[in-house]
Amino acid sequence: MIMPIYLYGTDVWSHPAKKVTKFDDKLVGLIRDMFETMDRADGIGLAANQVGLPISLAVMDISVMDDYKGEKPLVAINPEIIESKGEYVMEEGCLSVPGVRDEVTRAESIRVRFTDGNFERVEMELSGMWARVFQHEYDHLQQKFFINRLSGVKRQLLKPKLSRIKRGDVQTRYPVVSSVDEGKR
Repeated sequence: MIMPIYLYGTDVWSHPAKKVTKFDDKLVGLIRDMFETMDRADGIGLAANQVGLPISLAVMDISVMDDYKGEKPLVAINPEIIESKGEYVMEEGCLSVPGVRDEVTRAESIRVRFTDGNFERVEMELSGMWARVFQHEYDHLQQKFFINRLSGVKRQLLKPKLSRIKRGDVQTRYPVVSSVDEGKR
């Protein structure tokens, strides 16, 4: 089932992501729906709060990128970043902040711990694009966007665009919920 993406400025972003404690068929269905939603939106990562659920869960799939064909998707339940090394800069965008892209500095490699889609505890090292996507989704679970990593001047310049996003004044190929939509409920 395709779920709407909650935009920057919606209420879900003011709630911390809660740990997932129930590992059942309902969670399996949510993970499946999140992958379907992410695919429909042409994304490579999606955190649960982006679909209106403030729980500690993210799905990622970079196999749609030319250099990463054959990579297996990743499900991260209750993720933690336990170590980070190096840094590099790369342009990022976000399904919850449509139409905005900018260069962001992130760790080049990270050591992470999480429960996977088979409900097994995993600890692994991620580098390059995997590290970047994981950090981006992890930020969402900490109520942050990539724009929070930009300089104050760049954020100031984005204010008019961010105001339009909050109002839902955006064009996307996927369903969205804006703060204006929330007010109508």
